[in-house]
Amino acid sequence: MKAICKVCWILCGLLLLWAAADFYWYAVAGYYSVSYYAEEGFLWQLIHHSLFQGIAKVILAVLLAWLGYRFRKKEGSLSSLSAVTGLLSLTVLAIWGISMYCLTSVTAENAAARYQTDFGNFASTFSSRSFEQQMTEAAVEYKNYGIYQLWRAVDLGCEPSISYHSAVQMIEGGIIGLSRKEKVHCAAAIYDADGELLACSWEDFFYFSYMTEKQWENEEESYSGNTKYARALFDREKLTDTGRRFVDDSSLVFEVVALRFTGSFDGVEITPTRIEYIDDKEFYAEIRSHGINQYTISGVVQEYDLLWRTLYEDPEAAVEGEPVTFYSDMFDVCYNHPSPAFLYNGTVYNTVESLAAQKSPEILAGTWEDQRHYEGLDLLISSSNTSYPVLEEKSQISPVEPEYSMPLSAVSFVYCSPWRTAGEELRSVYFITFLLAAALVLLARSVIKRNLIGTAQLVGEAMEKGLEESEWRPKKSQGWRESQLLEEGFVKCRDAFQKQKNEITRLNTALEYAKKAEKNRRQMTSNIAHELKTPLAIIHSYAEGLKEHTAEEKREKYIDVILSEAERTDNMVLEMLDLSRLEAGRVKLSRDDFSLVSLTQSIFDKLEIAAQNKELQIEFFFPDDFTVTADESRIAQVVENFATNAIKYTPVGGRVKVKIEKERRETLFTIENEAAPLSYEALTKVWEAFYRTDESRSGEGTGLGLAIAKRIIELHGGKCWVRNTEMGVEFGFAF
Repeated sequence: MKAICKVCWILCGLLLLWAAADFYWYAVAGYYSVSYYAEEGFLWQLIHHSLFQGIAKVILAVLLAWLGYRFRKKEGSLSSLSAVTGLLSLTVLAIWGISMYCLTSVTAENAAARYQTDFGNFASTFSSRSFEQQMTEAAVEYKNYGIYQLWRAVDLGCEPSISYHSAVQMIEGGIIGLSRKEKVHCAAAIYDADGELLACSWEDFFYFSYMTEKQWENEEESYSGNTKYARALFDREKLTDTGRRFVDDSSLVFEVVALRFTGSFDGVEITPTRIEYIDDKEFYAEIRSHGINQYTISGVVQEYDLLWRTLYEDPEAAVEGEPVTFYSDMFDVCYNHPSPAFLYNGTVYNTVESLAAQKSPEILAGTWEDQRHYEGLDLLISSSNTSYPVLEEKSQISPVEPEYSMPLSAVSFVYCSPWRTAGEELRSVYFITFLLAAALVLLARSVIKRNLIGTAQLVGEAMEKGLEESEWRPKKSQGWRESQLLEEGFVKCRDAFQKQKNEITRLNTALEYAKKAEKNRRQMTSNIAHELKTPLAIIHSYAEGLKEHTAEEKREKYIDVILSEAERTDNMVLEMLDLSRLEAGRVKLSRDDFSLVSLTQSIFDKLEIAAQNKELQIEFFFPDDFTVTADESRIAQVVENFATNAIKYTPVGGRVKVKIEKERRETLFTIENEAAPLSYEALTKVWEAFYRTDESRSGEGTGLGLAIAKRIIELHGGKCWVRNTEMGVEFGFAF
């Protein structure tokens, strides 16, 4: 469940980032980019609308977040780390969004100031470069020169780069170091004094100086002699793939050296049925290969029979009169790239040209007031200029009367979006600052986890497992105060629990023994009577012998027997009292830190003579040092009992193995000796008071040692065991 929950939340985050990218592209591409799919169905338009895509992804992200919450609810409450990560992410994202909005707003204002400076009087800029001096000598020398200048003017009116003279500069250097990016779409038109449209940028046309077939065959050049100008309107759909590339990327004048037009001609415009070109690379390859220094374009093309390639073809064009063929080696193209759709006063315009075609007459009539119109993210700047012909001071030629009424009026509409421009300029800033924000979230998450949540999680897991089973041990925390308090509280709680556990173990043992006391009382009475009967009978018998005046030489022997049996009875009574106190829980253990290895070694040192008498081989398996915390005297009593039994019941020349080791959190002590294996009954009853195997009935001892040892170890919270081994019998205890 937890893994599924994490996957849902990760996918949710990725979808939200993807949706943010869609909203960004929506802002950059324009509100109504769906207009490019206007001919498609409504569903198809929605699918390609970045705003719709972003909203759909946000909805899907919310659904995934809900699924993640549901899985988390089944698993349990939300983890602190997940909650902190989410809150940190939301906080940092909100701060980042507000900061980027403010930065974008400032950058957009900067862009708007640039646009206003650059294009506030754009009509004057492109018109002054084109036709204010058209009535000089050139107007007399060149045919159609005046109208050519109008074509050139509207072509320049589509080139915003001619007006980039803004004094408002972008921030350079420093931390941001923005690069200036302009997104401008222009539309230009020229009208005569009567308001008639003479030329406009929303018409696609080639304009060029041309030569007739005869001039071309005579290897002339278009700028020599009597230069003539014309233009050819064309349909974008009829361009070949190569021709479309030439006009789209404005590379026509760089990749073509000559054009050939075929169609009908009315003296100014040619209606083309076919346009062909000579490739620039092929042309100059021939020049280089033949080492030509002086040449004309027409001469090289004809001499080396260069291939004419198709640029445009429209066989259905309406041709009036006899088709003509013109050649040109000086040409250009007016081709305006469509702008994004935008809003103006609540009306959607697909391109800035459509607005210019509709609103230009209002500018000429003086009813247009919005020279600068801001709506949403879009800025529309309009301008107009009235021009008269200007003669050079040294010119002696009278002005030529033009074919149209003067003065001329140039109209310009410039569409731009300062906010989208700012978004483009700040794209790298968005990316870098977002990465920094994400790194800040991860860093803050890591610090909080290390100094607070990590400790709380470890303590919680330890408490869940149980204080007695948890292996986690707090280290000295370098974290925050709360984390340190939590660790200190856990340590105190664990120590108190251990003390309570030991006390409970002692009390439970006492309670268990109390419950069994009555049950065992009769058995104990019987066992005591049986054990005391033998020494008392011996004492009674030998005492009667003394009373009957036994021979003098036997009196000493009788007295020794009586004293021995009395001492034996006394030891038995003392051990029974000790066992009784242990069973009643009236014995309190002390907490001594001592070496179990040294204790065991000292006990076997005391039994060394008994072991040597039986020629026993005693092997020790001890660690270097082994310190334990327990009641040293009672543990010594247990070890001595085990050692005494091992030496006592090992045959002459046998072996005894003594081992001390650590296993997990327990201390293990075992003594293994060579002996006959014990029966099942003996293995189950060896820890009972007064129990002895048949083989040991005649031996010395009270039969209480193992029972006392077992009670001592159990009071320490441990256990005793006995088992048969390949070597013999093993007694051991663990605590």
